[in-house]
Amino acid sequence: MKISGLLRHIDTFAPFSLAEEWDNSGLLVGNQDDEIKRIGVCLDAVSEAVIEAEELGCNVIVAHHPLIFRPARNITADTEQGRTIFEAVRRNINIIATHTNWDKAAGGVNDILAALIGLKHPESLGTFGVWGVVSPRMKLKNFAEHVKSSWGLSHIGIYTKSSKPVSRAALCGGSGAEFWRSAKAAGADIYITADMKYHEISDAVNEGLSIALCEHGEMERVSISQLAHKLEGCGIETVILDVKALPPLIRI
Repeated sequence: MKISGLLRHIDTFAPFSLAEEWDNSGLLVGNQDDEIKRIGVCLDAVSEAVIEAEELGCNVIVAHHPLIFRPARNITADTEQGRTIFEAVRRNINIIATHTNWDKAAGGVNDILAALIGLKHPESLGTFGVWGVVSPRMKLKNFAEHVKSSWGLSHIGIYTKSSKPVSRAALCGGSGAEFWRSAKAAGADIYITADMKYHEISDAVNEGLSIALCEHGEMERVSISQLAHKLEGCGIETVILDVKALPPLIRI
């Protein structure tokens, strides 16, 4: 199968038409006519991931986060993006991103997260995110521990003024700060996401919505094994790359 065929396969389970206008999903580095040997899957296509991919016999990386996102004024070895592009070209590694199309796809990031914590009757928050029923209801602390365990997180932080149990929960994988009002409108008791700012958290909590914050990469990395499984449907051997863009958080 060629890279062009893999792109068509991805389009069957995470249609590129779902990607946001500001996004950059698709083939970012490479040649659509290259024949695929093996596929490496990861959250971030960093230079170490390219090196690992070659060592494992992969000539294509499918990453969740786009390597090229904002317009670049130059491509040099002084930046991680530049080093990654140079390494990919030097080693003949193609790089594909499945970003907001994988976030929003049926069975994608947000659906996987919701299923793992057992949300009942899940529904979309709108553009991004999912809300659902927590049954049986749980105390907030117990629910947070359940989320941490179910997603394999190293930590989770809670902001709340509420003492009532959680009966509805909403979530958005990755940076979902702007959707907390959608979570509140859906009747959620708690909203789980990453990368919320101080005043966003303050506004949400003061309006009665508890906020649970995860580390961005940890939250989305939960979906990578399922992405790899979907990719294997094209008949090409697929492996999950072990490289992470960020080192573990040192908690002091």
